[in-house]
Amino acid sequence: MNSLLLLSQPLSKFWRSQSIRYVRWNSSSKARWLGRQRSDSFTREAKVLGLRSRAAFKLQQIDDKVQLFKKNASQRVLDLGYAPGAWSQVALERTGSTGVILGVDILPCSPPRGVSSIQANVLARKTHELIRLFFSKHFQLYQEDQLHKDHGYFQHMLEEELMFLKQQNAINSDGSVIEDTPIDVIISDMYEPWPQTEGFWNNFTNSAYDRMANTTGIAIKDHSMSMDLCDAALVAAIDLLKPGGSFVCKLYTGKEDQLLENRLKQVFRDVQRFKPSASRNESKELYFIGLGKKKNVNKLDVFLN
Repeated sequence: MNSLLLLSQPLSKFWRSQSIRYVRWNSSSKARWLGRQRSDSFTREAKVLGLRSRAAFKLQQIDDKVQLFKKNASQRVLDLGYAPGAWSQVALERTGSTGVILGVDILPCSPPRGVSSIQANVLARKTHELIRLFFSKHFQLYQEDQLHKDHGYFQHMLEEELMFLKQQNAINSDGSVIEDTPIDVIISDMYEPWPQTEGFWNNFTNSAYDRMANTTGIAIKDHSMSMDLCDAALVAAIDLLKPGGSFVCKLYTGKEDQLLENRLKQVFRDVQRFKPSASRNESKELYFIGLGKKKNVNKLDVFLN
C-alpha cells in the first residue's frame, strides 16, 4: 500500500478553500492590531529574547504540560506552517544539539539558524516524499558536505535526489533508504498569514497566497478553515509520524470540534485540549494534543467513520 496517497474526499472542503483570497487589512484594522501588539507583554518579551513571534510561548507552555520534547534524544521534529519560525526555535532549543527540525510552509521564509526548511504544500504527495527523504539515513550520510551552514538542505537538492532515487528504484527497496514514518513530533500552527519578504514563487506551492487560510474575524469561517488545516496536519501525522509519536495542532473552536477530537482519538492513545495562557483571552484558538500514536492506523477508517 502506498502510504503517500492523500485523501481527497474527507478533505474536500480544503480543496474548495482554494478560492480563499488573501484578506487585506484596512487602515483601522491594522492600527488596532499594531496597538495590541505594542501593549502585549508576550510580544515585548519575545522581542527581547530574540524569538520570532509571541507564539513561541504557546508551544513552551504546551511542552511544559505534556513534555513533547526530550533533550539530546535525537528527536526528529516536523513544524507545519512554520513561518515566521518561532515554534521551530522552541523545538530546537528543547531538543538540544541532537534534534533535527524541519519547517514546511507554503510561503517562503528563511528559517532560524539551526533549522532546515522547504517551501511546499503539505497536502501534496511530493511534499511527503521530500520530508521522508530529508529525514532518511541515506540523505544524511551521503549529502552532509552539501549542507548550507545556516539553512540545512537546499530544496532543489532534495528534489534532485528524490528524482535520482526514483530512477534507480531505490526508494523503500530494503527499508534502509527512506523510512515510512521517520518523525517523532509533528507540530502545526498553520493559519496565521506571513507576508512574503524574499524568495520567489514556484508552481509546487500552487499559488500560495490564493491557497493560504487567513483569519477573518468571522468565527464560523475561521473555524471551518482551521478544521481543514487540522485535517491536513492529521493526514501528515498518520503518514509520517512514528508509532508512539506526538502531535499538536491549532484549532479555532466551533461546532466541529468534537469531530476532530474523535478522529484524533482513533490515531492517538491520549488526546487533550489545551489553551495556553499565552493565547489571548478573546481568541477562539485552542490546541489539540495527541500523545502516543497508535500502530497500524488506517487513514480511510479515521476520515470515513
